[in-house]
Amino acid sequence: MSVQVTLTLPEKLQERAERWASLTHRELPDALTDMLDIVLTPAYTAPDLDRPITSLSDHEVLALSQLQMPPQQGQRLGELLARQREGELAEGERPELLALMQIYERLWVRQSEALAEAVRRGLRKPLEP
Repeated sequence: MSVQVTLTLPEKLQERAERWASLTHRELPDALTDMLDIVLTPAYTAPDLDRPITSLSDHEVLALSQLQMPPQQGQRLGELLARQREGELAEGERPELLALMQIYERLWVRQSEALAEAVRRGLRKPLEP
């Protein structure tokens, strides 16, 4: 079941949404639906990914600073992104791609927070530019 909703978007947001729709080869309403689905559907995260970085032990901070997506998920994400680039992504694969992208982003942000905390605590040197 679908419900029709009418939105008034600021011009800048509409432009970004239209760019996203173009990049993903989707109609604007479908792209907006996908974006809302991403934002409103939290990906599963391990409990350590929800605890404040400052509350973690040095060992946990260092472990999170090396956090990576499990290889099987990373490989699948790469496959789905390649299919999307080629315009060959099946409709049923779109939710899986969006979920994997959300997981990747969450892990990347958490790893970045842990790296910053490790540097702040003097556990590791800052990354070189």
